[in-house]
Amino acid sequence: MKPLTLRRLRRVIVLALLGAAAGAGTAQPAAQWAAQTTPPFGVMVHYLPDRQTIADIARFDVEAFVAALADMRASYLILTLGQNNGQYIAPNAALEALCPTSVRDRPPRDRPLEIGQALQRRGMALVLYLPFRALQADAALMRCLDDVSEQEPPPQRFILHWSAVIREWSDRYGRLAQGWWFDGTYDTRGMSDGDWSALCSAARSGNADRWLAFNPGEGPQRFSRRAAPCQDVMAGEFLQPPARPAGQASGLVFHVLTPLGSWWGRPSPPRFTAAQIRDWIAEAKARGGLFTLDLPLDADFRFLPAHVALVRSATAPGS
Repeated sequence: MKPLTLRRLRRVIVLALLGAAAGAGTAQPAAQWAAQTTPPFGVMVHYLPDRQTIADIARFDVEAFVAALADMRASYLILTLGQNNGQYIAPNAALEALCPTSVRDRPPRDRPLEIGQALQRRGMALVLYLPFRALQADAALMRCLDDVSEQEPPPQRFILHWSAVIREWSDRYGRLAQGWWFDGTYDTRGMSDGDWSALCSAARSGNADRWLAFNPGEGPQRFSRRAAPCQDVMAGEFLQPPARPAGQASGLVFHVLTPLGSWWGRPSPPRFTAAQIRDWIAEAKARGGLFTLDLPLDADFRFLPAHVALVRSATAPGS
């Protein structure tokens, strides 16, 4: 990939602002993809919720990881590129041009690219996860990107910077990335049409059919809320989903996302039975939507055997 100079970075930001109309998109591609996804079931992984050494990350076995997803009959994976600890798992030329020291907090290999390619070989899709704001636990990175607390409105300079970062990843993964799931869309006051245009066009750069979910928070009042004008899939976050979750009046593709363990990314016994999971998947299918389980990884970056066995039972044909 060509090095991203400051001159080229400015051009990327301008393109992000000018690409609004083409990037806004409609709900049709997302609805069509969800309706054709069989089973309408996927897995979210909070990869690297805590800081890891580069040596630790090198132990991640991509093929074993994707083989386990296939064993569970998942149709897609929602993968965290980074969370609030300041560590990303993939290179990003725009981020490294803006904040050169950020390169020390990521491994040299492009794990999402490797995972996306392995998923594609097995007929599964990759969905990218990123916080809507700069990583809140990394004060230096927040200053560098001109961001403030996620509980306050995002500054316009941050939106310009973040759009360039998102666009770089969107272009890098292209058709490998079927969607984006943005977390922490808590305060969007003051955002202009141009601000949303920059973010939305950046998120669909490289794949105009990419579906987008923006998460305003958990629970029955928020899991189905539209938090961005270009959003076409519910964020779906629901810690205790009922058997028949209400929702979809917002016009978004139906989606429920819940952790199988006691909390997001936390290794613990499963909270649900195979019958409950089976029923939620059936409900998602009936509504042309998606059901996603957040599954933790152990210290060796592998799924818990009890979780794999339970999900396999729930997704078995004819069960």
